[in-house]
Amino acid sequence: MSEYQYYEFIAIDEPLTPKQMAELRACSSRANITPASFVNDYQWGDLKGDPVDWMRRYFDAHVYVANGCTCILFLRLPKSAFNAGILRDFKTETTLSFKQTKTH
Repeated sequence: MSEYQYYEFIAIDEPLTPKQMAELRACSSRANITPASFVNDYQWGDLKGDPVDWMRRYFDAHVYVANGCTCILFLRLPKSAFNAGILRDFKTETTLSFKQTKTH
C-alpha cells in the first residue's frame, strides 16, 4: 500500500543559488524547484534527502504532510527572534523540539 507524502520547503531570507537548485534537482527529478521553494509529493517513494539538513543549508520553512495523519512544521529562525530558555519549558519529543546552530 502506498503512502501519500507532501513536502514543501520555502527560502525566505535568501533565494536559492543556481548551484543549490542543481543540488536539490539531483535529489528529485519531479519536484517544482524555484529560487524560493522546493515542492513535491510522493505516492510510491520518499524524499531523497534529509529535511533537517535541507533546513540548515537551504530553507527557512518546511511543511510535511502524510496520509497517516502526520503533519510536521519546521521553522528556521534567527536566535534573536526568541528566547530558547523559555521555549525549553514547552519542549516535548512529539510536539515541540528545536535544534540550535550558531546563528539560528
